[in-house]
Amino acid sequence: MDIYAVINQKGGVGKTADTAGLGGALAEKGERVLLVDLDPQGHLTAEALKMPESPDEATLKMAMLGEWTGDVRDLVAEYRPNIGVIPTNLDSFLLDRGLYMSSGREHRLARLLEPLEDDYDVCLIDCPPSLGASTDAALMAARRREGHRGGLIIPVEAEDSSIRALRLLLRQVGSLQHVMGTEIDILGLVPTRFDLRDGRVVTSTLDAFRDLGTPPVIGEIPKRKDIREAWRSGVPVTEYAPESEAATWFRDLAKAVR
Repeated sequence: MDIYAVINQKGGVGKTADTAGLGGALAEKGERVLLVDLDPQGHLTAEALKMPESPDEATLKMAMLGEWTGDVRDLVAEYRPNIGVIPTNLDSFLLDRGLYMSSGREHRLARLLEPLEDDYDVCLIDCPPSLGASTDAALMAARRREGHRGGLIIPVEAEDSSIRALRLLLRQVGSLQHVMGTEIDILGLVPTRFDLRDGRVVTSTLDAFRDLGTPPVIGEIPKRKDIREAWRSGVPVTEYAPESEAATWFRDLAKAVR
């Protein structure tokens, strides 16, 4: 199973919509997809997929902290025949605090996912909008592993403040790589939620992202009504509006990732 973290500590940049849309596009290609809702706000679980939270007696937070030691497969809920989801629970707000008091915290998500290696082809982790311990765990889960692909997919807004947030994230990635002695690949940036009608401001910011060179821009997801309506309906846009331009954008992103 190849593991990708959809990550940016800046909130409202489209991480969850990109996770749902990309997951749908990969599943459409025949991939067996696992989506992990690591964000305590639970937008992927409750809003994008319209799924119930994990039951209180067995949650992702409890599993990562060793408070529940059952089969990790019992945490997975079926969303589509080839899409499984590890949903969030309200207790996820306590995850970072628990991880900071735990040994080996950076490896806990990776270890939790190990039993699912043969069940899925690809895992997408919808990360929280923070640079906390759970984000470090997601980074380590998506690290370079022999025989597996993976890495970071970074949604960004087409505005100047996103460039500073990106630099902070890249600094954290570099620091974690140094401390843990591992390699974490960055697949690239995905500018999202911009309106092409905004003209010069959007164009200049997109050009700034492209000029960075590293990480490269691997996809662009402008605002579209189909994406909003798919979100409200709880289905991927590739299923909700398969012939739409938005569905094509996510299929193109899936090709860039896989």
